[in-house]
Amino acid sequence: MPLIIQEDPNKYPLPPEGLHKAVCVDVVDLGELDTKFGSKHKLSIIFELEEEDEEGRRFIVGKRYTWSLNEKSNLRKDLERWLGRKYRSEELLAGIDLEELLGLNATLFIAHNAGDERTYANIETILPANGKGADKYGLKPSSQYTRVIDREGYKEPAEYAASVNGAAV
Repeated sequence: MPLIIQEDPNKYPLPPEGLHKAVCVDVVDLGELDTKFGSKHKLSIIFELEEEDEEGRRFIVGKRYTWSLNEKSNLRKDLERWLGRKYRSEELLAGIDLEELLGLNATLFIAHNAGDERTYANIETILPANGKGADKYGLKPSSQYTRVIDREGYKEPAEYAASVNGAAV
């Protein structure tokens, strides 16, 4: 006899496609994750949209990056587009504190992409909120989202990566 389980599409409602006002609510170090290109240090930037779902909760979306500020990296391209300026070499050598992104407003372009089993809302582009560079004004976090490092059962990046990669923890 078949034993069928299905995902409830209402459990993860998708924000509509298009442009959305958003605020950065988290930056998460994911550690060294296995990829089709080998092990890569990854991070996620998490946003809370201004738009709410049917239950009055703001949509949460994120984008995963390789931990790199190389001029060709997606992280650097997105950060420079979002901030509305290029990083100076001195800034890059000193290091960029990603925690400073928390509270910054942005305009996100969200696209829906169908996977094998469900449809995902992906951040295609991160733009300045006001067209002139990121700011900490306007949209504020709702406090509905709890940062990953503040959650019960939080795993340090190495422990999280080991659990995702299938290694013994």
